[in-house]
Amino acid sequence: MSEVVYEIKNLKKYYEINLGLFKKPKIIKAVNGISFNVKKGEVLSIVGESGCGKSTTAKLLLKIEEPTSGEILFYGKDITELKHEELKEYRKKVQIIFQDPYSSLNPRWKVGSIIGEPLKLNTDMSDKEIKERVLYLMEKVGMEPDWYERYPHQFSGGQRQRIGIARALALNPEIIVCDEPVSALDVSIQAQVLNLLLDLQKEFNLTYVFISHDLSVVEHISDRIVVMYFGDIVELKSVDDLFTNPEADYTKKLLSAIPTIKD
Repeated sequence: MSEVVYEIKNLKKYYEINLGLFKKPKIIKAVNGISFNVKKGEVLSIVGESGCGKSTTAKLLLKIEEPTSGEILFYGKDITELKHEELKEYRKKVQIIFQDPYSSLNPRWKVGSIIGEPLKLNTDMSDKEIKERVLYLMEKVGMEPDWYERYPHQFSGGQRQRIGIARALALNPEIIVCDEPVSALDVSIQAQVLNLLLDLQKEFNLTYVFISHDLSVVEHISDRIVVMYFGDIVELKSVDDLFTNPEADYTKKLLSAIPTIKD
């Protein structure tokens, strides 16, 4: 039985929208009491349309946002209670790959600096050790050594996302939250990046929380899939079970939207 990394209990995140001086604030229930777990070494995908709460859930796991209520247990410890050194250690263990490989990279920094920055800020490694680690990670994600001295604008979207993946691996994390990591890429490149993520998962013993709006993207990478709709979980199943035996009407609609090739 796989070890549970995350246990999410009745998690809520509400936003209050001020509509004016004499109007009652509007409450947006971005995440509305969801519960699930993430097992060590698996790919758990969270799928749904824009506004369903999947990205908010990712931000809560990353402690970019704080929950309105509920618990996020990381190996049994509620991350909302983490302070100072404990929080710093948690952030090393949980990294993110961003959706947009263009805006997520500093255009003024060279590739070596982008990937090496987490090491510079969070370790006592020397400049030589950092460069060795960066070159090692570049090789692992399929980048050439001479990319080290180049700038992000010199690369394609798929190549830039490889830079982002290498940066996420820099601190040797346990968990990587993949926030729609292929949605901004050409379809021809998406499969390459997904296959790279699977290879890296095996090599580095990673656990992924994979955020997507597209069931066809997560079909071949996921172990289990959480389907969200307006802040709620409507279905949580293994990938095989979800695709062969969907129960929620919303899941059926998502599946029917997957393009098919007909003779």
